[in-house]
Amino acid sequence: MTTTEIKVKGAREHNLRNVNLTLPRGQLICFSGVSGSGKSSLAFDTLYAEGQRRYVESLSNYARQFMGQMPKPDVDLVSGLSPSISISQKSSGNNPRSTVGTITEVYDFLRVLFARVGTGHCPKCKCEITAQSFDAIATRIKELPSDATVWILAPLIRGQKGVFKDLFEDLRKQGFTRARVDGTTYTLSDPPLLDATRRHDVEVVVDRIEPQLRDRGRVTEAVQTALKLGDTTLMVSLSEVNDPQAGPIKKDILYSSKYACGSCGQSFKPPTPQLFSFNSPQGMCEACDGLGRLYTFVPELLIPDDSLSVKKGAISLLGSWSEMGRYRRHVYQGVAEAMDKYFEFEKGTMLQSKWSDLSDQAKHVWLWGTDESMQFTW
Repeated sequence: MTTTEIKVKGAREHNLRNVNLTLPRGQLICFSGVSGSGKSSLAFDTLYAEGQRRYVESLSNYARQFMGQMPKPDVDLVSGLSPSISISQKSSGNNPRSTVGTITEVYDFLRVLFARVGTGHCPKCKCEITAQSFDAIATRIKELPSDATVWILAPLIRGQKGVFKDLFEDLRKQGFTRARVDGTTYTLSDPPLLDATRRHDVEVVVDRIEPQLRDRGRVTEAVQTALKLGDTTLMVSLSEVNDPQAGPIKKDILYSSKYACGSCGQSFKPPTPQLFSFNSPQGMCEACDGLGRLYTFVPELLIPDDSLSVKKGAISLLGSWSEMGRYRRHVYQGVAEAMDKYFEFEKGTMLQSKWSDLSDQAKHVWLWGTDESMQFTW
């Protein structure tokens, strides 16, 4: 039977004098009183100290030798108390990444709790994520498009900083010949020189199977090796390119022997505490980078009159050409000329055409810039 009360009898820590009280469980309780009345002595030195001592005593003898012996508080009886944690009072800062959870460190416990005890569900069919066998993964790989070359990779590094020279050398000694680093495939005899200050993703290529060689035995063997190296996770990349160094890989598919949907077969990365952290690249929102705020603008408010050209002040914040300084005019002139060539516009179109006459892509360039798919010759 679970008790609903915490009883304290004969508390005598510091300035407490045989205090007896009963506290309800599952409720927020506040101790108030003048300075020196014993609030901290009761909350921290009696209740928290006893809860922590009981937790340590529940561990094995091996674990307790690293934590030391915790003294019993000066109290006759404490009943109904569970293992407890203490939150220290700290002053908050102005950093948007500092929240009540991070300042009090409760957030660290919650991340571990969700990562280790939580039950995942597939976002598509809402089924519970469970384990799947080697054969099930091999079967799904066999069912992939028959005209594609299958690359079976084991993920080794995920979003970590370093150069990983020892890793590349160790993989080469194990007999592997290729690795994919940040999306590009390299031979392990000539690994890339990585920037130690940037985060990298490294996968070792376990096997590269062309369409006519995709038999079940070879796929199963590669799956077993990749799952062992990748800690129950592997990746399959599909490519129609026969040359290992030629062309981009078209598609990546994740497979896991522990975290997969039994209904649709979709696999997921094993949950880690970093996955539940908005301060980690693995868990933060890709839109706001974990800050909870989006900094953007409304185009309709930025461009109140679309009958004007950029040169005449269509973008109100920039002003007209005569209002810009010499440096700004030089920058926008160069950008506009490059865009005219890229879009095959007549010279002066990007600057002198009415905003309403510009194409949607040209407007996107003015407002949000270019993307990586655009290649320019300056």
